[in-house]
Amino acid sequence: MSGDALAVAMQDMFATEVADKYILTGTTNTAVYIDRVPSSPTFPYVLVVTNFPTVAERSLARSVSARVLKSRTVVVGSSASSVRIIAQKLTDRLEGQRPDVAGWVLGSIESIPNDQPIQPDLDVTIPGTAENPMYQPFDWILTGSPTP
Repeated sequence: MSGDALAVAMQDMFATEVADKYILTGTTNTAVYIDRVPSSPTFPYVLVVTNFPTVAERSLARSVSARVLKSRTVVVGSSASSVRIIAQKLTDRLEGQRPDVAGWVLGSIESIPNDQPIQPDLDVTIPGTAENPMYQPFDWILTGSPTP
């Protein structure tokens, strides 16, 4: 089973496709962008970037017995309050969830503390305003083993 299947399964845990666009599950107005943000994004939004699952454990024979998938989500809103509200919805949707992927035995999705504060993005201005959006990154891991 490909490592990309794990990334897609994790992304599908919180994003729902609606009219060729992804939104945060459980909301009606939070866009979700996978891998990159378009030049004119819809605010608020969540950016999701997920790596390839890396080896976490090997057996004595050196075969891979566990892999870990890391993902970073960046919550972007018009204010610190909107970032916190969206971050809570994101956390409620991801923390402790266990995706189902054929060919893998998976643990649950866990947050990784990164101590990043909510801060303004001084390189961006919200369209129609003179305001800079606020953002905060969150890190997640998913550990699993390929089925024999």
